[in-house]
Amino acid sequence: MAMPEVYEGPDVRGGTRRRLSTGSDLAFMAQAVVAGAVFLATSGMRDDHGLGIDYSVFAAIPLMLLVVVLAAYLYRLLFVLPVMALTRSLVSPWWAAPWTAVITAGYTLWAGAVLHLPYGWTALWIAAPGVLPVVAAAYARHRSLGWSAMAARIGAVTGIALLLCAFGAFLQERTGFAAYEPPRLERAGYAGEWVGGGGAHGLRLGGNGEAVAENLAQVAPTGLWDTCSGTGTWTFEPGRGSGGLFDRPRDRVMLTIEGCGPMRDWQVAGTAERPELFCVIGDPDDLHPRYAVTLHRV
Repeated sequence: MAMPEVYEGPDVRGGTRRRLSTGSDLAFMAQAVVAGAVFLATSGMRDDHGLGIDYSVFAAIPLMLLVVVLAAYLYRLLFVLPVMALTRSLVSPWWAAPWTAVITAGYTLWAGAVLHLPYGWTALWIAAPGVLPVVAAAYARHRSLGWSAMAARIGAVTGIALLLCAFGAFLQERTGFAAYEPPRLERAGYAGEWVGGGGAHGLRLGGNGEAVAENLAQVAPTGLWDTCSGTGTWTFEPGRGSGGLFDRPRDRVMLTIEGCGPMRDWQVAGTAERPELFCVIGDPDDLHPRYAVTLHRV
């Protein structure tokens, strides 16, 4: 009498780490790509501080992709494989969830004891990127799927997510839904103390138009960081275009301080409860990066 064939799953038959974590590295790379797309799609909801998108970053895309691939491989070795190895002896793949919590707790305790990192944020940063890779590996094991089948499924889901990001960015730009709006204060609202750089740099605006710069950070004509101090005057200009990626009308504070010429045009950012002043240094037509020096009101 012939014995019925008992299915043992690809991880048992193959006995390789690749079969044990099928699709986990693909899921890790896919979520990194989608996260970048979401970040770009929601640009209109954040303040670009007049800088817009630094297009020179696109030259680093090959390096960023290499980093993502290496991170996916490392995460598979250190996180997904231990979880799946502890799960493989159990009948249900859903046991991966508690084992994920156990592995996360172990790495969190080590990071807290050795690197003195905060436990809460460390656990979140360890576990959050591992959820989808573990789900992908558990799904592949449960459905007896190989690498090519998982690549097709993850690729399809990623493509749909990227299309949704593009469509969402289009709608957000057209409708202005949840778009960032700079605060609009009266002139008297800008008088007072403004600090930046952890308190190392300061600007004092008087109610009668006097201005005092104290160790104000700036970029010298040589391209190196420098500071300037001095006294002068300031004027208020309501609602003018920012010139950034999203041309939002911003209030401006115009300084006239000898020695602080590059720091003349300050624009308003932040919120009404916590306003900021920033000054963009650099030519938008220049290939070199531009900088935004930011101050907040005390």
